Amino acid sequence: MKKALTSFIAFVLLVTVASALYVQSVWNPHLPAILTARVKEIAAAHGGYVPLRRIPTFLQLALIATEDRSFYHNYGIDFEGIARAFVVDVTHGKPLQGGSTITEQLVKDIFLSSRKTIPRKLKQIALAIMLSQSMSKNEVLSLYLNEVYLGHGAYGVGQAAERYFGRPVWKLSPGQCAVLAGLPQAPSLYDPLTDPRLARMRQEEVLKGMVSVGYITSQQARTISRQPLGVV
Repeated sequence: MKKALTSFIAFVLLVTVASALYVQSVWNPHLPAILTARVKEIAAAHGGYVPLRRIPTFLQLALIATEDRSFYHNYGIDFEGIARAFVVDVTHGKPLQGGSTITEQLVKDIFLSSRKTIPRKLKQIALAIMLSQSMSKNEVLSLYLNEVYLGHGAYGVGQAAERYFGRPVWKLSPGQCAVLAGLPQAPSLYDPLTDPRLARMRQEEVLKGMVSVGYITSQQARTISRQPLGVV
Protein backbone atom coordinates (compact mmCIF):
# COMPACT_ATOMS: atom_id res chain seq x y z
CA MET A 1 0.00 0.00 0.00
CA LYS A 2 2.81 2.39 0.93
CA LYS A 3 4.60 1.62 -2.33
CA ALA A 4 1.44 2.26 -4.34
CA LEU A 5 0.89 5.58 -2.55
CA THR A 6 4.47 6.65 -3.19
CA SER A 7 4.12 5.72 -6.85
CA PHE A 8 0.91 7.70 -7.12
CA ILE A 9 2.41 10.81 -5.53
CA ALA A 10 5.38 10.58 -7.88
CA PHE A 11 3.01 10.17 -10.82
CA VAL A 12 0.96 13.24 -9.86
CA LEU A 13 4.12 15.33 -9.45
CA LEU A 14 5.38 14.14 -12.81
CA VAL A 15 2.13 14.99 -14.51
CA THR A 16 1.97 18.42 -12.87
CA VAL A 17 5.56 19.39 -13.65
CA ALA A 18 5.57 17.95 -17.17
CA SER A 19 2.26 19.62 -18.01
CA ALA A 20 3.41 22.97 -16.63
CA LEU A 21 6.62 22.83 -18.67
CA TYR A 22 4.70 21.84 -21.79
CA VAL A 23 2.22 24.68 -21.28
CA GLN A 24 5.09 27.18 -21.04
CA SER A 25 6.74 25.82 -24.18
CA VAL A 26 3.65 25.77 -26.41
CA TRP A 27 1.44 28.51 -24.99
CA ASN A 28 -0.62 29.82 -27.88
CA PRO A 29 -2.99 32.79 -27.38
CA HIS A 30 -4.72 31.82 -30.63
CA LEU A 31 -5.72 28.36 -29.33
CA PRO A 32 -9.36 29.30 -28.59
CA ALA A 33 -9.83 30.80 -32.06
CA ILE A 34 -8.23 27.78 -33.76
CA LEU A 35 -10.32 25.36 -31.72
CA THR A 36 -13.55 27.26 -32.35
CA ALA A 37 -12.90 27.40 -36.08
CA ARG A 38 -12.24 23.66 -36.29
CA VAL A 39 -15.34 22.75 -34.30
CA LYS A 40 -17.49 25.02 -36.45
CA GLU A 41 -16.09 23.33 -39.55
CA ILE A 42 -17.14 19.97 -38.13
CA ALA A 43 -20.56 21.31 -37.17
CA ALA A 44 -21.10 22.85 -40.62
CA ALA A 45 -20.58 19.43 -42.18
CA HIS A 46 -22.95 17.77 -39.71
CA GLY A 47 -26.11 19.83 -39.56
CA GLY A 48 -24.81 23.18 -38.32
CA TYR A 49 -23.56 24.69 -35.07
CA VAL A 50 -26.12 24.81 -32.26
CA PRO A 51 -25.62 27.69 -29.77
CA LEU A 52 -25.61 26.66 -26.12
CA ARG A 53 -28.80 28.63 -25.48
CA ARG A 54 -30.65 26.27 -27.87
CA ILE A 55 -29.38 23.13 -26.12
CA PRO A 56 -31.64 22.04 -23.23
CA THR A 57 -30.19 22.76 -19.80
CA PHE A 58 -31.22 19.22 -18.84
CA LEU A 59 -28.94 17.81 -21.55
CA GLN A 60 -26.06 20.03 -20.43
CA LEU A 61 -26.42 18.93 -16.80
CA ALA A 62 -26.90 15.28 -17.75
CA LEU A 63 -23.66 15.34 -19.70
CA ILE A 64 -21.75 17.05 -16.90
CA ALA A 65 -23.10 14.61 -14.29
CA THR A 66 -22.03 11.69 -16.50
CA GLU A 67 -18.75 12.85 -18.00
CA ASP A 68 -17.21 15.46 -15.68
CA ARG A 69 -18.91 16.27 -12.38
CA SER A 70 -16.26 18.81 -11.39
CA PHE A 71 -16.53 20.62 -14.74
CA TYR A 72 -17.56 24.00 -13.36
CA HIS A 73 -14.91 23.90 -10.65
CA ASN A 74 -11.83 22.31 -12.22
CA TYR A 75 -9.03 23.90 -14.23
CA GLY A 76 -9.45 21.65 -17.23
CA ILE A 77 -8.12 18.58 -15.42
CA ASP A 78 -9.44 16.42 -12.58
CA PHE A 79 -6.79 14.93 -10.30
CA GLU A 80 -9.34 12.60 -8.73
CA GLY A 81 -10.14 11.19 -12.16
CA ILE A 82 -6.44 10.88 -12.95
CA ALA A 83 -5.97 9.03 -9.65
CA ARG A 84 -8.73 6.55 -10.46
CA ALA A 85 -7.28 5.96 -13.91
CA PHE A 86 -3.80 5.50 -12.46
CA VAL A 87 -5.00 2.88 -9.96
CA VAL A 88 -6.86 0.93 -12.65
CA ASP A 89 -3.95 1.13 -15.09
CA VAL A 90 -1.41 0.00 -12.48
CA THR A 91 -3.69 -2.82 -11.35
CA HIS A 92 -4.07 -4.16 -14.88
CA GLY A 93 -0.57 -3.32 -16.06
CA LYS A 94 -1.77 -1.34 -19.08
CA PRO A 95 -3.68 1.86 -19.86
CA LEU A 96 -7.43 1.24 -19.58
CA GLN A 97 -8.98 4.43 -18.26
CA GLY A 98 -8.46 8.01 -19.29
CA GLY A 99 -9.73 10.04 -16.33
CA SER A 100 -10.49 12.81 -18.84
CA THR A 101 -12.52 15.95 -18.21
CA ILE A 102 -14.82 17.45 -20.82
CA THR A 103 -12.10 19.99 -21.62
CA GLU A 104 -9.54 17.21 -22.11
CA GLN A 105 -11.92 15.26 -24.33
CA LEU A 106 -12.48 18.34 -26.46
CA VAL A 107 -8.78 19.02 -27.07
CA LYS A 108 -8.12 15.32 -27.69
CA ASP A 109 -10.90 15.12 -30.28
CA ILE A 110 -9.71 18.20 -32.14
CA PHE A 111 -5.92 18.22 -31.76
CA LEU A 112 -4.70 14.76 -30.71
CA SER A 113 -4.98 11.07 -31.51
CA SER A 114 -6.90 8.48 -29.47
CA ARG A 115 -3.75 6.48 -28.64
CA LYS A 116 -3.40 5.90 -24.90
CA THR A 117 0.20 6.91 -24.30
CA ILE A 118 1.78 9.00 -21.56
CA PRO A 119 3.15 11.69 -23.97
CA ARG A 120 -0.30 12.09 -25.54
CA LYS A 121 -1.93 12.31 -22.10
CA LEU A 122 0.54 14.98 -20.97
CA LYS A 123 -0.16 17.03 -24.09
CA GLN A 124 -3.88 16.59 -23.53
CA ILE A 125 -3.60 17.83 -19.94
CA ALA A 126 -1.45 20.78 -20.95
CA LEU A 127 -3.80 21.87 -23.73
CA ALA A 128 -6.79 21.51 -21.40
CA ILE A 129 -5.10 23.77 -18.84
CA MET A 130 -4.34 26.32 -21.55
CA LEU A 131 -7.92 26.23 -22.76
CA SER A 132 -9.41 26.57 -19.26
CA GLN A 133 -7.32 29.71 -18.75
CA SER A 134 -8.51 31.39 -21.93
CA MET A 135 -12.16 30.32 -22.40
CA SER A 136 -15.25 30.31 -20.22
CA LYS A 137 -16.84 27.05 -19.11
CA ASN A 138 -19.89 27.72 -21.27
CA GLU A 139 -17.70 28.27 -24.33
CA VAL A 140 -15.92 24.96 -23.72
CA LEU A 141 -19.19 23.12 -23.12
CA SER A 142 -20.75 24.60 -26.25
CA LEU A 143 -17.83 23.48 -28.41
CA TYR A 144 -17.83 19.98 -26.92
CA LEU A 145 -21.56 19.52 -27.44
CA ASN A 146 -21.14 20.48 -31.10
CA GLU A 147 -18.31 18.09 -31.93
CA VAL A 148 -18.64 15.01 -29.70
CA TYR A 149 -19.24 11.80 -31.64
CA LEU A 150 -22.55 10.18 -30.66
CA GLY A 151 -22.80 7.27 -33.10
CA HIS A 152 -24.47 6.66 -36.49
CA GLY A 153 -22.17 9.22 -38.10
CA ALA A 154 -23.56 11.99 -35.87
CA TYR A 155 -21.16 14.63 -34.58
CA GLY A 156 -22.69 16.99 -32.05
CA VAL A 157 -25.98 16.88 -30.20
CA GLY A 158 -27.82 18.71 -32.99
CA GLN A 159 -27.23 16.03 -35.59
CA ALA A 160 -27.65 13.23 -33.02
CA ALA A 161 -31.08 14.55 -31.97
CA GLU A 162 -32.25 14.43 -35.57
CA ARG A 163 -30.63 11.06 -36.24
CA TYR A 164 -32.08 9.25 -33.22
CA PHE A 165 -35.29 11.12 -32.46
CA GLY A 166 -36.18 13.00 -35.65
CA ARG A 167 -36.45 16.39 -33.93
CA PRO A 168 -34.29 19.45 -33.15
CA VAL A 169 -32.20 19.18 -30.03
CA TRP A 170 -34.11 22.02 -28.33
CA LYS A 171 -37.29 19.90 -28.54
CA LEU A 172 -35.87 16.79 -26.85
CA SER A 173 -37.59 15.42 -23.76
CA PRO A 174 -35.57 14.98 -20.55
CA GLY A 175 -35.50 11.22 -21.19
CA GLN A 176 -34.09 11.71 -24.67
CA CYS A 177 -31.51 14.15 -23.31
CA ALA A 178 -30.41 11.50 -20.81
CA VAL A 179 -30.00 8.98 -23.63
CA LEU A 180 -27.73 11.34 -25.60
CA ALA A 181 -25.71 12.19 -22.48
CA GLY A 182 -24.94 8.50 -22.01
CA LEU A 183 -23.57 7.96 -25.51
CA PRO A 184 -20.05 9.54 -25.57
CA GLN A 185 -18.36 6.65 -23.72
CA ALA A 186 -19.64 3.96 -26.10
CA PRO A 187 -21.99 5.20 -28.85
CA SER A 188 -22.38 1.85 -30.59
CA LEU A 189 -22.99 -0.06 -27.35
CA TYR A 190 -25.75 2.22 -26.03
CA ASP A 191 -27.30 2.94 -29.43
CA PRO A 192 -31.07 3.40 -28.86
CA LEU A 193 -31.83 2.37 -32.44
CA THR A 194 -30.08 -0.99 -32.35
CA ASP A 195 -30.31 -1.88 -28.65
CA PRO A 196 -33.09 -0.01 -26.79
CA ARG A 197 -32.60 -2.23 -23.72
CA LEU A 198 -28.99 -1.18 -23.20
CA ALA A 199 -29.90 2.40 -24.05
CA ARG A 200 -32.49 2.29 -21.27
CA MET A 201 -29.96 0.88 -18.82
CA ARG A 202 -27.49 3.61 -19.71
CA GLN A 203 -30.24 6.23 -19.40
CA GLU A 204 -30.92 5.03 -15.85
CA GLU A 205 -27.20 5.34 -15.02
CA VAL A 206 -27.23 8.92 -16.28
CA LEU A 207 -30.34 9.77 -14.26
CA LYS A 208 -28.86 8.20 -11.12
CA GLY A 209 -25.76 10.30 -11.63
CA MET A 210 -27.90 13.42 -11.87
CA VAL A 211 -29.67 12.47 -8.65
CA SER A 212 -26.38 11.87 -6.84
CA VAL A 213 -25.12 15.39 -7.62
CA GLY A 214 -28.48 17.02 -6.83
CA TYR A 215 -29.57 18.06 -10.32
CA ILE A 216 -32.85 16.14 -10.07
CA THR A 217 -34.74 14.22 -7.39
CA SER A 218 -35.23 10.45 -7.25
CA GLN A 219 -38.91 10.94 -8.06
CA GLN A 220 -38.07 13.02 -11.13
CA ALA A 221 -35.64 10.33 -12.28
CA ARG A 222 -38.31 7.64 -11.96
CA THR A 223 -40.82 9.74 -13.88
CA ILE A 224 -38.34 10.47 -16.67
CA SER A 225 -37.28 6.83 -16.95
CA ARG A 226 -40.90 5.84 -17.70
CA GLN A 227 -41.10 8.18 -20.70
CA PRO A 228 -41.04 6.52 -24.13
CA LEU A 229 -37.70 6.81 -25.94
CA GLY A 230 -39.40 8.14 -29.06
CA VAL A 231 -36.71 6.93 -31.45
CA VAL A 232 -37.33 7.25 -35.18
